[in-house]
Amino acid sequence: MAPSARSPRLRYAKPGANPTLETIEYVLSALQKSDGPISRNRILATLARWGHSTTRPSLNAALAFLGDEGMVAEGSKGLVWVPEASPPLAEAIRKGSRL
Repeated sequence: MAPSARSPRLRYAKPGANPTLETIEYVLSALQKSDGPISRNRILATLARWGHSTTRPSLNAALAFLGDEGMVAEGSKGLVWVPEASPPLAEAIRKGSRL
């Protein structure tokens, strides 16, 4: 069977919003080091303080990726890192409805 000539449909990469692996790791680190929920603006400020700035579209793409992997949850007060969960809980987070 010949390989498909079509390229895959990208879920997170969009024009102007392509976070690097380095950006994703910085975002995850900022979330893990926060004491509680943290806003997107605070994450951008933290990254800038660490010498790694990024655009808001790239931050949103990184957060979408981390959210789909069950590593980040978003509530009314901001974003929070979610420690590794059991497989059933991770599945519920991944497939649950978004508010």
